[in-house]
Amino acid sequence: MKKAILTMLVVLLVLGSVFAQGSSEQKQQDVTVRMWTFIDPEGTGGRNVALKQMITEFEADNPGVHVVVEPKDYKTMTAEFLAAATTGTAPDIMWCSTGLLFGCIANGLLEPYENLFMKDWTAEQIADVDDAFFKFGEKDGKHYTLSLSKNAITLYYRSDILKEAGCEIPTTFEELYEVAKKCTDPSKGVYGFGMQLTTGDYPLVTNYIISKQGSLFNEDGTANFATDAGVEAMKYIKRFIDEGITPYEAISKSGEDINLEFQAGKYAMMAYGFVRVGQIKNGASYNPSYVKVAPVPTGSWIDGWHIGVWSGSKVKEWAGKFVEKMYEPASDLLWVNLGAQAPVRQSTKSLVEITEDNDYIAVAGEIFGTGYNIPNDKAYEGVKEAFYGALQKYIVDGMDPLQALKEAEEQFNKTNNR
Repeated sequence: MKKAILTMLVVLLVLGSVFAQGSSEQKQQDVTVRMWTFIDPEGTGGRNVALKQMITEFEADNPGVHVVVEPKDYKTMTAEFLAAATTGTAPDIMWCSTGLLFGCIANGLLEPYENLFMKDWTAEQIADVDDAFFKFGEKDGKHYTLSLSKNAITLYYRSDILKEAGCEIPTTFEELYEVAKKCTDPSKGVYGFGMQLTTGDYPLVTNYIISKQGSLFNEDGTANFATDAGVEAMKYIKRFIDEGITPYEAISKSGEDINLEFQAGKYAMMAYGFVRVGQIKNGASYNPSYVKVAPVPTGSWIDGWHIGVWSGSKVKEWAGKFVEKMYEPASDLLWVNLGAQAPVRQSTKSLVEITEDNDYIAVAGEIFGTGYNIPNDKAYEGVKEAFYGALQKYIVDGMDPLQALKEAEEQFNKTNNR
């Protein structure tokens, strides 16, 4: 009798252990990974659909793990992340802007990927993603970010209009002016060049300055805007407006307004972000195959979003796994084919069939390969805003261009405590 009772107790203990283990595993798998990004997976755009598919696949492969996207305004979400990290309410995965990435890393807010999935990557895997974007998120031999939605300020042009005007793709700023002038036809409501003059990406005036003096900054990180090259660049921009190549009303329109007007047929060319090429072709009121891209003369600003895992996250491993999911070869193809993005992996390029609809991919290598970015040794916040303010003061208010640039320098230096 005692033996039977003892046997029953052993069985119950074993079963209890099994059930407890199963309950523990279930609890461990009941995980929510929060992510801040400007891409809403419930949206209908290409990038939205691609992200939604990745989330669906990831959750199917990892039962009990849920990825929750909290869409944010791209202009403010990195600053919000910096604030949320101090209160312990930051998301597990953060899409960081270029200008504020240094602060995120310097303040210890991002977990090195070597502590997560990258510790298992081979040299071949590293080489497949090793480019300027990959290096931008590196500090002291550790990698804190992987970049998605690789962007560059790109020269968009209507191939049909340039052909009709007998023009080639401009490769210098003087050629850009000449081609834009030839393509301007007020009788058809077509202007030669559309550019962002109030808000948006890096304004073209910065490209011009860099082409002349190599950098916008001094060695100590202070602004170097108020120079002979800066004044020349400001006058170059105003020349387009004074001669009717860019309509005066552009000075009060947002970058998105210029984009929509290009799609509507108002401009022969414009400077705008590469990342929007798919949306622009889809929205064109004319044959979308006429929409082509090229590097901005003498080089393009490269930009993008740098994806990191919050160092204070309680689910860092799972957050890292989903970042790796968004960056895997199959996902890179989704970003390219559905989202019209530039590949983030070297190996993806050979897998994409170049057609008339996606020939921008063939140009992407040249655009990103000849591009430049801000340094990553300290914070460089507010570059765009400083220059947009200077352009408004010069073109609208009539301020001397050198004075406008001096005030832009003061604004930038103050923003960055320099």
